[in-house]
Amino acid sequence: MSATNPPSKSMGAGIADSSATAATADETSAEDTGRLSPTALVSLSLASFFPAVSFAMVPFLVFTTSGTNAWQSSLLATIGVICIGRAVIAFARRYVASGSLYSYVGEVFGPWARHLTAASLLAGFIVGVAALAAVVGVFVGSFLHARGIHGALNFDTQVIVFGLALVLAAAVAIRGLDTSVMVAVTLAVIALPLVLIITVASAAHTGLDLGTQFSFTGFEVGPVFQGIAVGAAFLVGFESCAALATETKDPKHSVPTAIMAVPVILGGLFPIVTILQVPGLIATSDELAAGVSAPAALAQLSGLGHGVATATDLVLAAASFASLVGFLNYAARFTMTLSEDGLLPSVFSRLHPKHKSPSAAVLLMTLCAFLTISGMLLWTGDIISAYTPNATLLVYMWVVPYVIICVGAIRLSIRLREFRPGLWIAAVAGAATMTWAYTNGLVNPPPAPADSMIWVAPVAIALLFGVVRINVSRTRHIAE
Repeated sequence: MSATNPPSKSMGAGIADSSATAATADETSAEDTGRLSPTALVSLSLASFFPAVSFAMVPFLVFTTSGTNAWQSSLLATIGVICIGRAVIAFARRYVASGSLYSYVGEVFGPWARHLTAASLLAGFIVGVAALAAVVGVFVGSFLHARGIHGALNFDTQVIVFGLALVLAAAVAIRGLDTSVMVAVTLAVIALPLVLIITVASAAHTGLDLGTQFSFTGFEVGPVFQGIAVGAAFLVGFESCAALATETKDPKHSVPTAIMAVPVILGGLFPIVTILQVPGLIATSDELAAGVSAPAALAQLSGLGHGVATATDLVLAAASFASLVGFLNYAARFTMTLSEDGLLPSVFSRLHPKHKSPSAAVLLMTLCAFLTISGMLLWTGDIISAYTPNATLLVYMWVVPYVIICVGAIRLSIRLREFRPGLWIAAVAGAATMTWAYTNGLVNPPPAPADSMIWVAPVAIALLFGVVRINVSRTRHIAE
């Protein structure tokens, strides 16, 4: 692979109110000049959703929300996201674009949908990069806490930790996709075996307690759906690899595969890993409350030793950094596409003179993510408390784009006169899952400060929608 050519523009390049239709010539060019192999794209897609960190964090976070019903929340989150994936790949199999959902909705809806989707996804990418930086902080903080630095989870230490993580991730992203893929995949592969060993050891030590976990006597709709929102946070943005479509070989085949790999492979394992870990999480509740990371606590419980627990934090911090690199690449290319299309200032479409990467967009997303997680940390007081509302906000940011793409998939199939009841059922189920995940935040609000995210999301989207509309008007004025 070589990262020497600038990425192609999205199929909606030009003035923002254009129809965003993918011209045949542009698609052919993308098919011929793509330099990211299908295997590399799938690998980066999976690595960006940090398998090791997901298996370490999802059971813990869903358990803290849903209790022993955690596996049910994980399962429902996975099913909902797979249904949304069916809708997304209905477009990915037909169109080559670098704007992901933003480009796809332009095929079936007017400019309003593109602008609203653009604003929601831009906010979502900022929050997503911030969330991954926070996860790095959680594991580094847990490691430092174990070494006797008791303020390691607080602002003074954490701002340095996640600040350095963001700077290093930006440096890797600016060097291009070759470096990003190598770093992300290598670190992700190194971390996975350790988490799996800890999970199995914990289950062997505590047993599975299936009688409690599979008892529905304590089932409550509110906590279960709150758990869905938390679990979905580790799958939201699964389609982001579509932003690399114009840089990928055979994108109409490789992009749909890469998109579905995340919810099917990783999401499919979430309920299983949750069932294995929940008894251990119950047994280590005191350690978790003291700031010890979930995998480190489970390692100690299982008799693997303090050394393994300490090493686990460092390994998962590295795996989180790998995910940060991957997601920052997606975010930057999406931002560059909006800039090329006139929805953001043109400065953010500038490429690095040597590496030809979207360096201006990388720096913008890095700065916005740093400010976001810094604000959350100042608000909540420690990095663990800051991560939960940030993850909840991430899900809420993707509600609008996912609902629109699900409706759009149905409309596209009808326009093409295709009878696809399976797709229609999946699209309705996916849209309903995301709609209820947000509505449940109103009906059964989560504990503070995560409950505030139900209002932060629409305000942030509205502000960015205003930014988009202003830039669209300015682009029109310049064109005239």
